Amino acid sequence: MRMFFIPLAMLALTGASEPVEVAAECGLTPKEVATTFMERFYLDKDVRGAFETWVAPDYIQHNPMAATGRDAAIAFLEPYFKQNPDIRYTIKRVIAEGDLVVFHTLWQQNADDRGAAVVDILRVEGCKVMEHWDVIQPVPEQSANSNGML
Repeated sequence: MRMFFIPLAMLALTGASEPVEVAAECGLTPKEVATTFMERFYLDKDVRGAFETWVAPDYIQHNPMAATGRDAAIAFLEPYFKQNPDIRYTIKRVIAEGDLVVFHTLWQQNADDRGAAVVDILRVEGCKVMEHWDVIQPVPEQSANSNGML
């Protein structure tokens, strides 16, 4: 079994009955902060720029394979992305409610990889990502239905 480490992942829907919170410091909603971060991190592969701009220094990481803290994330992810230049992320949807933003993505090691469905949950406070959880499920060769995972 292959193990995947993905600390984060994204596209967008908001709850119609929930008020949208705007961060006073930057004028962005939590969804806008998280989406800007995820695009710069996952799509542009600018690890340091994304984390130093959009993640709090005392960032809390819940993935048991990763150390907590912004500097720890940068130290792990910069070399990981350099060693794996063909990694691809496809953002399928983003869902936001209050200070939580959820990204549903397809992660692939390369263009030929079936990949994994990833759900990243980010908690945003002010204009910074403060906390991260993720769930990762490999895309199987066969499925009991034709609905797809993403």
